[in-house]
Amino acid sequence: MMKRTILIAAVLALAGCRSTSVQTYSSPEEAIRAIIAAAEAGEGEEASRIFDTFARSSVQRDRVFAELFDAGVSRYEAGRHRAAADVFSFVCERYPGAVDARESLVYALLLQRGHSDGVEPGLTAELEAAVADARASSPTPAVWVDLAATRAAVDAGDLPRARENFAVFLSAWSGEPAALTAYVEDLDRRLRAE
Repeated sequence: MMKRTILIAAVLALAGCRSTSVQTYSSPEEAIRAIIAAAEAGEGEEASRIFDTFARSSVQRDRVFAELFDAGVSRYEAGRHRAAADVFSFVCERYPGAVDARESLVYALLLQRGHSDGVEPGLTAELEAAVADARASSPTPAVWVDLAATRAAVDAGDLPRARENFAVFLSAWSGEPAALTAYVEDLDRRLRAE
């Protein structure tokens, strides 16, 4: 009987070692930080796993949304545009109705493109997809969505479409956010020159 008990205990212990352990978090803040870290690292599956484990109620989902959104904004304000885009991309996946997150993803990608050395086909495709998603989610998307569409069209070599998007952007732009002014002027010069 004793040998049988020890054998069962040993089998259970080995089975426990082989199973995937689920990380538990001591506080909501710790879980949210883990979700943000995984999303920022481009580890969407891990971020989703933590999210699904933690954000089971609408209250938790709302809290996680607010924290993720703030994390994305703080990252693009700090010049970490790719990290911001990864966080906003995760938010867009988990919150299908989040129009602000879609527009913020476009903004983060636009800033990333603005700080890159040249055309990156993968980034252009990602920017085009984010623009399409932002436009589909709102009848009146933020003005920078048209500016991002302009940038993506220029990068794709479609100058007529770029000029059309730029005209729409200029008709709605009030000069805000002012951080875009140099970028707007640069695109304007480029479109006039070509």
